[in-house]
Amino acid sequence: MTSIYEKLKYLLRPETVAVIGAAREPHKIGHQVLKNLIEGGFSRNKIFPINPHAESILGLKCYPSVKNVPQPVDMAVIVVPARIVPRVLEDCVEKGVKAVAVISSGFKEIGKAEEEKKLVEIARKGGIRLLGPNIVGICDTVRSMNASFCQELPEKGDIAFITQSGALGIALIGWTKLKHIGLSDLVSIGNKADVDEVDLIEFFGEDPYTKVITLYLEGISRGREFYAIAKKVSKKKPIIILKAGKAERTISAIKSHTGSLAGSDVAYDAVFKQAGVIRAPTFPDLFDWAIAFSKLPLPSGENVVILTNGGGAGVMATDEAEIRGIKLMDIPPDLADKIREYMPPFGSVYNPIDLTGMATKDWYRGSLEVLLEDPRVHAVLVIYCHTAQTEPRDIGDAILEAIKSIGKSKPVVASFIGGEECHKECERLTAEGVPCYESPERAVVALSALYNYWRFLKHKETYPVALDVDKERAYEIIRRAVEEGRKALTAYESAMVAKAYGIPVPEQALAKSEEEAVNVAEKIGYPLVLSIESPHILHKTEVGGVKVGLNSAEEVAKAYNEIMESVAKRAPQAEIRGVVVRKMIPEGREVIIGMHRDPAIGPLLMFGSGGILVELLKDVSFRVSPLSIEDVYEMIKETKAYKMLKGFRGMPEADIEKVVDVILRTAKLAEDIPEILDIDINPVFVFERGKGCLAADVKVVLK
Repeated sequence: MTSIYEKLKYLLRPETVAVIGAAREPHKIGHQVLKNLIEGGFSRNKIFPINPHAESILGLKCYPSVKNVPQPVDMAVIVVPARIVPRVLEDCVEKGVKAVAVISSGFKEIGKAEEEKKLVEIARKGGIRLLGPNIVGICDTVRSMNASFCQELPEKGDIAFITQSGALGIALIGWTKLKHIGLSDLVSIGNKADVDEVDLIEFFGEDPYTKVITLYLEGISRGREFYAIAKKVSKKKPIIILKAGKAERTISAIKSHTGSLAGSDVAYDAVFKQAGVIRAPTFPDLFDWAIAFSKLPLPSGENVVILTNGGGAGVMATDEAEIRGIKLMDIPPDLADKIREYMPPFGSVYNPIDLTGMATKDWYRGSLEVLLEDPRVHAVLVIYCHTAQTEPRDIGDAILEAIKSIGKSKPVVASFIGGEECHKECERLTAEGVPCYESPERAVVALSALYNYWRFLKHKETYPVALDVDKERAYEIIRRAVEEGRKALTAYESAMVAKAYGIPVPEQALAKSEEEAVNVAEKIGYPLVLSIESPHILHKTEVGGVKVGLNSAEEVAKAYNEIMESVAKRAPQAEIRGVVVRKMIPEGREVIIGMHRDPAIGPLLMFGSGGILVELLKDVSFRVSPLSIEDVYEMIKETKAYKMLKGFRGMPEADIEKVVDVILRTAKLAEDIPEILDIDINPVFVFERGKGCLAADVKVVLK
């Protein structure tokens, strides 16, 4: 099978390019694309303008059709009105063109989805990969190919940028040039009719010219494939995404707690976290971090040292480091003694190391060399505040000389605080391989991105052995509900589905008469709960359908009759299937376990603090199925509920291992039976370690 790299190299790194719709009029996009190709440096004798009404444009011979080009054509840029695109695409198929970039708009973005679908059918039938439509084009600095209407090529570099917004891509060309950020490629994906972010991540994962993959996305259409490919690629190269659109999606009228809390942005967060994708909140962050990855080696350990000439700047960096989970090393006495040689007596050898405002070039260089030589130090942040005694250029030289002297085996980031001279020195340092930022906080955040990625690469995954479940029993219950046209299982049905998957539920049975209720009660034992069983009653307490704390046969008989009378009055149209007799659960620590099936991502598992306040507290964490055991433990540890389970204020540790087992079984249930939309297990009462847990209430919502 041909790899995605082999297929897309004709799109992104072609030898020959045809511009279908090349125009003589300078204001037309077809003219701009042709002009950009020529001025970008792409070989003139490999560019073929296609225009049946012109003999030449910009000194290049024109051809009436791509079929008339005398050489093979790797890639065609299509810049013609939407109505003509299918016809010229057919010509591309006949010519044997390998890939097309359709700049033309007027398709799905204005409601013409069928016309766009036709383009994909033509392209796939002819073995062509299609980018677009509705794009600004492709900028590739490897081949000096500006096949776009961006104003110019970006600077050469090793950062690939994929954007769903064409206008943003155009603007970023100027911004990245201003910041001297080098790109290998800028690719606009537009409507993503064929080639999308998943294909491009896989391509750039194999691309020898790209070290870092960055994206601006508004949505992901192939969520499961994205997760699989991103997880594979991120083991080789960092992927940084700015994902716009954080509003929660509208969900079904029958809301579970999980569904209510699982907005689409939550799903993306979970996918990114598990796939090792780094999520940037802003464009400056996206490129701050990309530069760090592009220029620096990854750390080999957690110990970070801050070296500064300003105490205040050091404190700012320390605060940010604590927020970001960066460990500042405790300086050992022997290392402190070596550093004291490069500071006045009143300097500080604590971390941050304060060389004081008297710090010279030699002090910066000497102390940095000491830190880089010590194997206990794994990364260094150098902060410089412009003083009257020093010039930013000298301190920049000190940093570069120290790294050259010792070797570039550790990440070193810098922050220069001051005016124009500091700004220029920051740019020089970055260009020379030391990412430099205008505030200590930005430098720390960039370093934390490196650490987050380093931790991901160290992350081990252990998947559970085959879980013992009764899929047939669970599916039969759900199948009957689906055939009846229901959108939710009853409480008893939900409990039986959970039980079939090994999720512990209280002992219970369905009684259809007073006598049967008493017999079941005697068998199960007291105390008990009685609740109405009806597919039409969601909120049982509102119709008097629940009785708790029953301790005798007489109380059970009385409760059964009272429930039946109350429900008959308050919900006369409801179908009554009986009363569930259930053993009361002893007190335990309350948590919630749930699943919401995201339409793009698939089963999204939730864990958090349970009980009636779950949506108020929103102490929850999410992960995407399939789950490794490590995924589940990480999910639990992200919540305040974890502290409660570990033993808060003298409480003994709870049975966390059993909670992990229930989450894994809930995930398997979701994977096995796609008809399930939501699962809510709330509360789950968790008992002391070794004593398990019980799911007090289970709700299963169907598609």
